[in-house]
Amino acid sequence: MKSKTVFATITVAVVFFILGFVLGTFYWEHFRPVNLYDTGISDEEYIRIASKTIETQKFLEKYPNATAYVDRSGSLAVDLRVDKYDDAGTNVNYLRLRVFINPRNNRPTGKKFIDCFGKYVENNLLEYLQTEKCLE
Repeated sequence: MKSKTVFATITVAVVFFILGFVLGTFYWEHFRPVNLYDTGISDEEYIRIASKTIETQKFLEKYPNATAYVDRSGSLAVDLRVDKYDDAGTNVNYLRLRVFINPRNNRPTGKKFIDCFGKYVENNLLEYLQTEKCLE
């Protein structure tokens, strides 16, 4: 009788282990944050997606030579950046627009900010772009 009890206990433990593994794998695959490096979307495509926002269009209208790049380090974001250099070639100032992208639907999240050499502006970006003197 004792061997049947031990066998039943081991069987139940194995079943619970397998069930836990299956449920854990399901949870991990469906509810974890998307790994920003395996989205399958190129940087050029993300830049095109970000360029659809009015803030990006106005930024590029004012600074057509801005450099665009994708940052996948923490949150997926597209940066548009303009640098100002002195005569020696040292970076004196910069202006950056960051547009966050949702990697689940590949659309802008609505969160954006402008960074003027460490001064962050999160509200009224269009108004700020019209009046900013960051690079002067």
